[in-house]
Amino acid sequence: MHYPGAIDACRLPGPNAQAQLAQGTVEIPPDSIKTADAKVVPEDQPGDGNEVTGCKRLFARDLGGGKPDLQDYRLLTIAVVRFTDSDAGQAATKASQLMTDALGDHSGVRLATGVGDEAGFAEQWAAVRTGNVVLGLVIADGGTEAALIPPATLDNVQAVVTDMASTLQRNFQG
Repeated sequence: MHYPGAIDACRLPGPNAQAQLAQGTVEIPPDSIKTADAKVVPEDQPGDGNEVTGCKRLFARDLGGGKPDLQDYRLLTIAVVRFTDSDAGQAATKASQLMTDALGDHSGVRLATGVGDEAGFAEQWAAVRTGNVVLGLVIADGGTEAALIPPATLDNVQAVVTDMASTLQRNFQG
């Protein structure tokens, strides 16, 4: 499977992403809270035969009537690495290598950084490869009241990544 064109990372989450990961929350503009940056795909830079795009979506606990509690948030960080080699097999090999080397062996680098000692801060991540593309997703809960959002489980995160891969195949395949 080969994806020839640019991919909009923000258009990948399926319709159940919010229900799956952020019950009792409302989506808010991603720059409305200073959040820690989660590094989804380690040791990878755009330009060296690949294209990296990302998307940040932020949810906060709903205090009622759609009013967000900015002290209790869930951050979804999506990264898409598309290998641009014209040889589809070569591009898929590079994508496999990224999954094996960078994502398989460096679990520690995916921890969100720059977070203080907020109560209940937690993160989960997952990644999947399809053809010449690697999708990564990190879900981090933060804020001073982070324990009030039930933490995302790995099953939740994997379900969203699976949905993203389906959307990718449906909407971006060449």
